[in-house]
Amino acid sequence: MIWKTVRFALCIICTVTVFNLSAQPLLPDITGTTEKGVNILSWNCQYDGIKSIAVQRSGDSSYNYITAGYVKGLKKGVQAFIDGHPAPGNNWYRLYIVFNSDLTWYSNRINLKVDSAQLMKQQVVLPPNDSLQKIISTGNGSDSLQRIVNKISIKITSDESEINPLTYIKSQYIFTNPLTGHVNMELPESKEHKYSVRFYNQKDKMILEVPHISVSPVIIDKRNFQQKGLYKFILKRDNSQFEMGYISIY
Repeated sequence: MIWKTVRFALCIICTVTVFNLSAQPLLPDITGTTEKGVNILSWNCQYDGIKSIAVQRSGDSSYNYITAGYVKGLKKGVQAFIDGHPAPGNNWYRLYIVFNSDLTWYSNRINLKVDSAQLMKQQVVLPPNDSLQKIISTGNGSDSLQRIVNKISIKITSDESEINPLTYIKSQYIFTNPLTGHVNMELPESKEHKYSVRFYNQKDKMILEVPHISVSPVIIDKRNFQQKGLYKFILKRDNSQFEMGYISIY
C-alpha cells in the first residue's frame, strides 16, 4: 500500500521551524532541533579535505556513543544530518571528523530530547538514516530547511525505479516499533483466522516467512532481516491477501 503523494509524509519534517542554514555555527560547533520525532543537526564547515564525518549518538553525555550515520555531502559550506530514528528520551550527538591527513576531531556535544509518546503516535514511516542523507546531500549553503524538504519531494516524485520510503503510511497491523526497532504484528481476531506473512527485499526476493500465526501480538526480532532497509510484506488471512505494505528496518 504505497501512498501516491508526499504531502502527509513530509509534514514530519516540514513542521520543524524553518531556519536559515547559512547562519549555522562553524565546526567544531554544531546545533540541532527536534520536532515530531525527527532530529536535525546542522553546522557550517569551513574546511576542505575532509575524508568523513560520522554522526554519533548516545543516551548520556560522555559514554556509549554509537554511529547513527554518515554525512553524505562533505563539500565546504553548510552541512546537515537528519536522524529519522532517534531513541526515546535524551539523544546526545557529536561529530567524529576525519581529515584526509588522518587528523581527527570531535565536535561539541548537544542534547535533543524526544518524547516516546510522540514516537508511538507517528504514522509515517521514515526510511533508514542512510537513505535520508542521500536525499538531502544535494543541499547548498543558501538552502533553508523548507528548500531541503522541497528537494526531498522532487527526488521522490522523479524516481519511479525504487520504493519511495517517504510515501507510505505505517500499517496498523505490521509496523516497526520506534522504541525497539523490532517488527510488531498486532492481528485482529487471531484465534479465529489463519494468518501468514512473507517479507520481501526491494528486489522482490522473499527473505522471511512466518507461515502460521495464531497469537497476537507477535514480535519479530529485527536481526532476522540481516540488514537495514525497506521491506515489503504481504499479509494473508485464511489464504487470501489481507494487506500489503512496507516496513523500515534501521
